[in-house]
Amino acid sequence: MPNRPPNTRLGRRELDLQLIQGTPASIAEFTRTLDQRLAQEQRPEERMRMLREATNQITRRANDAIQAYRRARSSVDAELAMADGDWEHARRMSDDLDAARLDVLAALETANLRYATDPAASGPA
Repeated sequence: MPNRPPNTRLGRRELDLQLIQGTPASIAEFTRTLDQRLAQEQRPEERMRMLREATNQITRRANDAIQAYRRARSSVDAELAMADGDWEHARRMSDDLDAARLDVLAALETANLRYATDPAASGPA
């Protein structure tokens, strides 16, 4: 989708959409980094600290994506409600938001399954 001028309602939300779209890659990178660090660490307390740190990073990024989604969705809905709104752009952005949302949810589910909080587990699955 081409970037719209930032002076339009939807144009100002393009960066929010890009943040949401980039969230799955960020979560995957947090996971890769954690796996590398866990492979080099044997102390259980340090491994748990690393897991908590990665979980906090993932949570912060997911929260940022949630807030960006809320802002962008609100702008799309407002644009669609306007009699002279840019409906074509709003519909495209809505489709992109829906796809990005599903990608974020899938990335979170993957991370959740990989690092499930099972007290019997000694490390990542």
